[in-house]
Amino acid sequence: MMTSFVPVLVLFAALAYANAQGDGVTMPREEFPGLGALNAAQRETVDRFVLDHERPTGELKLLAERGGTAVRSSVALRYFFPHSRFVVVPWTLRADPAAKHLYSIPFGLYDVLAISDTGQHESTFHSSGNQEEFGLFLHNHRVKVRNKTEACEVARALADIYGPTGLSLCNNVKSSSSEWRLSYTETRFRPISSYEQVREAYYYRLRVDSRGVVLDGKLVADTLERCKIDNAAESVGNQHSPVN
Repeated sequence: MMTSFVPVLVLFAALAYANAQGDGVTMPREEFPGLGALNAAQRETVDRFVLDHERPTGELKLLAERGGTAVRSSVALRYFFPHSRFVVVPWTLRADPAAKHLYSIPFGLYDVLAISDTGQHESTFHSSGNQEEFGLFLHNHRVKVRNKTEACEVARALADIYGPTGLSLCNNVKSSSSEWRLSYTETRFRPISSYEQVREAYYYRLRVDSRGVVLDGKLVADTLERCKIDNAAESVGNQHSPVN
């Protein structure tokens, strides 16, 4: 469970802004409330994960919202990972009344667990961070991206796992023989302070080997332009900054 909450909330706001600028593609995804779609071994894995990660005591408590657990499925997920199930575990942070002034409590935290047919915990996809775990999951399953069709399906799987806060456009750019930029999206200028604004690009950077097998991946934000609010443009070129 990752805890770098403030940067994550800023990133989610930026991604929502980016998606609002273009023609979004609604990804068909099914969500089955509860754990009824899992077998006994898979349900046991979910229960063990919750018990291992909950912090029910202390001035800042981390509690699983058991009533909000659900199994996510989609055409893309079933195609790439036919022997895995994806389980959403929502979390709530609660501060003791005497300590509330010490914390800024974020909302919408969750983990998505990938669990095999036999109940093996394969991966945890976090609602915070740069989604590197997705790239490693693709690598472990020997997923290949060799053309735009395969890139689009992988982008769909990415959005199906992480939900509407992730990038969801099948606008994929092969930037080199070993790199894809999935769901590439450029924003309009947005203010980052009272006197400065930026125009950015968001995408999921995927590295592949000579056969197209995924090596790793990472959510990336590039600053394309920066200028003052009074429109005195000051170009900064393509500053490359991985999202942490």
